[in-house]
Amino acid sequence: MTSNVSLTASKPGIRLSQGGLIALCTSLIVASSLLTHYLGLSHKDSSVPVTPAGEASALTTTSIPAWGELMTLEIDLEQPEEYVSFEATTDRTAVWTFTDKTLKQTREILTECGMSPGLIDSTLAPGKVEDTPQATLVRPGDEAVAALPADVRARLYAILSQWPANRYMANPYHLPTEELPALLNANDVPAAALDLLKKLTYLQAGKRMFSDLEVVLHQIPSEKGRLQVLKMLTYQTAVLARLRLRPDSDVDKLLGYWGAMPGVRSKDLRPLLDSIRKTVDGGTISLLYLLPPFARERLYTFPLPSQAEDVKMDCHWTAMNFFSETPDPRFQDNAFASNYIKQNCYQIGKPSMIGDLVFLLNTKGEVIHSAVYIADDLVFTKNGINFAQPWILMRIPNMREAFTVTEEPQIAYYRRKQS
Repeated sequence: MTSNVSLTASKPGIRLSQGGLIALCTSLIVASSLLTHYLGLSHKDSSVPVTPAGEASALTTTSIPAWGELMTLEIDLEQPEEYVSFEATTDRTAVWTFTDKTLKQTREILTECGMSPGLIDSTLAPGKVEDTPQATLVRPGDEAVAALPADVRARLYAILSQWPANRYMANPYHLPTEELPALLNANDVPAAALDLLKKLTYLQAGKRMFSDLEVVLHQIPSEKGRLQVLKMLTYQTAVLARLRLRPDSDVDKLLGYWGAMPGVRSKDLRPLLDSIRKTVDGGTISLLYLLPPFARERLYTFPLPSQAEDVKMDCHWTAMNFFSETPDPRFQDNAFASNYIKQNCYQIGKPSMIGDLVFLLNTKGEVIHSAVYIADDLVFTKNGINFAQPWILMRIPNMREAFTVTEEPQIAYYRRKQS
């Protein structure tokens, strides 16, 4: 989803290497207005329930953390149609790329994964294979893809995921463990296509994955139905969060947490928090108003399309510019970002201050994702370089799940030295 970063345990330095997803292009979606309305909505989960007016709080002053009492609502945020429509075509076929492998080695890999000899012969039939010095390209066809047993698919796609050319294996869709959303039962999505989608799922690291988008889209004749499937596949679990103030809330303590970061002024926050605290039974305020300008301007928005010379707004650029009044374009350069982290940050055991850096590491010790700690288990994140990925608040466990391919990534925390 993003460019890789190497993080070694022996040294606090980070080395970034080139990578990333192909950028999608189109327009801007701004969903910040949800923040001012969501408390009136019902939802299946809210980590901190709303306390009705007049009801005594079970919280004590000493039990409230430095960031205060947070009220959160988890939402499934889908990508806009302007983005997913680029994928909603039926003119593409599945291609397996075996990088640096010969045709003989490719056949051996298929055999080791448990594919039957007959299916291997069908998959590698003349006209389906392109043998080049760089890779062996296999176009297996829809029938061969559908014929793969689930365990064989899991083993094969785990191997294919190591090569970025196999983008749906390297970055698979994560499906809910429960039944697929009811929207797929609409008339626009044929039952046969839905059954095929379920059949083509496989398990990696205990998660339900899906990588055969081209095959399923071939079975959905209407564009509306294809868009429904893609919107379901591309949703992210984002968090809407508010800070609860009560008549006895300690504003000084809250300012010590939210007002201590660059770009946020206590002189502006104090009158606002005091005014809410002094109302009958107190009230709430969106975290949007407590974040520095960089995050405040981007939260719940999708980037605009860019030209070739524009900044690459990936997760690393996002994390390192969190406190910047004007984003520093140099953070799109991996070498510059690596050197900055090495000189200006140090590793910590766990995050406790807004602005702490959160890195997800693969088995090689490479950082595959960067985010910024906000409070509790919330981070500010952009999950990928492409334009279909918005800036959102997300829970750390959900973020780890989003970047799980063959196994769940490890976490490392860093802090800026001037913090």
